[in-house]
Amino acid sequence: MSTTGSAPSSDVHTAQAAADPSPQRRGLVVVTHGSWGWRLLVGGGTALAFGVVAVLPFLLPILEARLVSRFVALGVALLGLQFVVGRAGQLSLCHGVFVGIGSYGTTIALSTFGLPHLAALGLAPVLGFVFGCLVGLLGLRIRAIYLGPVTLSVAVVFPMFVKRFGWFTGGSSGLPIKRELTPPAFLGFESSEYYLWTHLVIVAVAVVAVVVVRNVVLSPVGLAVRATAENPLSAATSGIDVRRTRVVAYGFGAAVGALGGGLLVLDTPIVGADSYDLFRSLGYYAAVMVGGAVSMIGAALGALILVGVPRLMVVYDLRTGPNLILGLLLVVSTLLTPGGLSVPLRRVAERLVVIRRTSGRD
Repeated sequence: MSTTGSAPSSDVHTAQAAADPSPQRRGLVVVTHGSWGWRLLVGGGTALAFGVVAVLPFLLPILEARLVSRFVALGVALLGLQFVVGRAGQLSLCHGVFVGIGSYGTTIALSTFGLPHLAALGLAPVLGFVFGCLVGLLGLRIRAIYLGPVTLSVAVVFPMFVKRFGWFTGGSSGLPIKRELTPPAFLGFESSEYYLWTHLVIVAVAVVAVVVVRNVVLSPVGLAVRATAENPLSAATSGIDVRRTRVVAYGFGAAVGALGGGLLVLDTPIVGADSYDLFRSLGYYAAVMVGGAVSMIGAALGALILVGVPRLMVVYDLRTGPNLILGLLLVVSTLLTPGGLSVPLRRVAERLVVIRRTSGRD
């Protein structure tokens, strides 16, 4: 009797274990992946984070407030590089070029052609996508081991190109934006507080960018990009055009990076060739690797590093270059947390919030 009675109970426990791969885990909050509770948790957490970032400059002095705006813009720029490196599995050491194209495209559209601010900002990702696809096509014609030197060459040539056509780009002196982004009168901003309105616009565009990137990652195109990165042969067997997918992925990452460049020039209304040299591209790459190349939190951490390191060097009068600090951080994070700083943060979050999955998908 005892033997026959224990079998159904064992089957029940086995079924429960199959449905929930980690039934023994405990946390402050337990939700099922894909449920309304999970969506509320993710959506509420994201809204809270952006809300804090949006309000923070209203509580800080102007210098620190502008740093928050730069942090948001850099976060968008790094999202593009993160997509290329972490999702598409391709190497890009010229992301600063795409960011610079977005900055120059926005500035020229505003100052030379007199387009409205939002129209000029919308031009940035279009230009970034075109140039990104060109670099992606170039990458298809060479072996993967040579992609790094080729993208490095693009990063080296870009400042020379800008200086060569200084009559159009401003050259070494830089090209300023002649029209400020003025807030609507009914909002009651003073003339000296225009930077707060600019910050709100940057945050709003960043929210749209995050939603778009997230939807692309979860879309059939994003799944094709991931399949191509993990196993090109299997992806081709499944009917995926591997070459086109790689080019489009490179172009999309460049478009997001160019959008970040447009946001950067809204906050700092002047762009110069030396702002997007080779070391800037290498700094972007190091920031993504230190923050984390897969999770979107990694882009935020990388932007925080890019903003925080130079600021701390000024505060504590550290007489060294920020690129040296970024290089050391990259070495240390590679040794201690190979997946970036987002990995230990994710582990801490998983101790507080347990997400149960009904399948083996990540």
